[in-house]
Amino acid sequence: MNRRREYAFVRSDLKAVVKCFLTRYLPQHRGVSAHTVSSYGHALRRLLAFLSGRGRRKRRPTPRDLTAENILAYLAGLERKRGNGPSTRNARLAAVRSFMHFAFLMGCLGKRQHERLFHIAFKRSPPKIPTYLDPHEIEAMYKAVDYRTPDGFRDLVILKLLYNTGARASEVASIRISGLELDELHVSVTGKGGKPRLCCLWETTAALIRIYLDSERRVPERGSEGHLFISQRRRHFTRFGIHDMVRRYARKAAKSCPSLAGKTVTPHAFRHTTGVHLIQAGVDRNTIREMFGHEHMSSTDIYARLSLTMKRDALARLQQCDRKLFNDAAASRGVSDVDPGIRTWLDSLDE
Repeated sequence: MNRRREYAFVRSDLKAVVKCFLTRYLPQHRGVSAHTVSSYGHALRRLLAFLSGRGRRKRRPTPRDLTAENILAYLAGLERKRGNGPSTRNARLAAVRSFMHFAFLMGCLGKRQHERLFHIAFKRSPPKIPTYLDPHEIEAMYKAVDYRTPDGFRDLVILKLLYNTGARASEVASIRISGLELDELHVSVTGKGGKPRLCCLWETTAALIRIYLDSERRVPERGSEGHLFISQRRRHFTRFGIHDMVRRYARKAAKSCPSLAGKTVTPHAFRHTTGVHLIQAGVDRNTIREMFGHEHMSSTDIYARLSLTMKRDALARLQQCDRKLFNDAAASRGVSDVDPGIRTWLDSLDE
C-alpha cells in the first residue's frame, strides 16, 4: 500500500514549500500557536507576491529567488511603499528567517545561499514608550460601561480582568470556565507558545464573575459552551472583539476624562498599567515576571522605567539632598540671607 509522504512536494515550487512550512512544519514540529502561523503566513504571502512581480513579467517564484538582494528589497519596500515601521519589518524578517531554515532543511537552499540570507540583520529602532493609564483613567473606563445590561456587565468583567491579571487580550478571550477557581481566587490562562499559567483574582473580580455566570452570560452556540465570555452572536469572544470593545469605551470615557483622548488605549495598555502599578506598590519584579508570563526579565524591567511616580519620588529625594548640600555650603561661608529667588526655588521643593 502506498503511503502518502508527509513532505512530498516539488522543491523547485516555492509556493509548495511555503504551504508545507505553514501547514505541517510549524504546527507539528515547532508547536507554534495558530496566531504565529497566521502572522508568518501573512509575511510569506507578501514575499511571494513581491517575488512574483520581480522582473519584466509575473512568474511563479522558485527558491532561487531567495537571494539576499531580493529579501533586502522586500524589507525596504515594507517601509518605503507600505509605511511600516522597523518593528513590522523585523517581524516579517523573523518569519522569513524561520522559513529559510526550513527550506535549507528540506534541501531547497544551498549552504552558501542560506548563510548569506542568515546574515541579514534586524533593524535597530528606538524603543517605544508603552501607553499606561493612571488610576483616575481606569476609573473613567469603568464608569463608561453601562453594566445594567447583560453585555455591559460582561464588558465590565472583561475590563476588570484585564486590569486585575495583566493578561493579554488573547489570553482573556480564551479563558474557559473550567479554568476558573473562584473559591481559590485564581484563573488559568494560556499564554504565548501555549504555556499555561495561573493569575490571581481579587475578591471583587471573582464576585463579578460569579454574577456574570449566574445571570448575565448569554447562552452560547455549539462549540463555544466552554468559553467564559460570549458575544452577542452567542460565539466565544476573540482578541479582536476585546480590542474593539476597549477602544469603544476609551472613546466614551474620554468625554469625561480628557487625558484619555491623547492616549492609544488598547487591551495591552491595561497590561502595561497593571505592571506599572505593581512596581509602584513595591511588588518584586520576579513575581511580576511570573504573573505576566515574561520569558525575559528585560520585558518586566520596562514597567520600572515607565513609573513616573517612582521617578518623581527619586527626584524629590535628590532635591532634598541638594537643598541640604546648598544650606551647608552657604552656612560654611557665613551666608545667612539667601537670595529671594533662590529661597523661592528652595521652598518650592517642599510642595
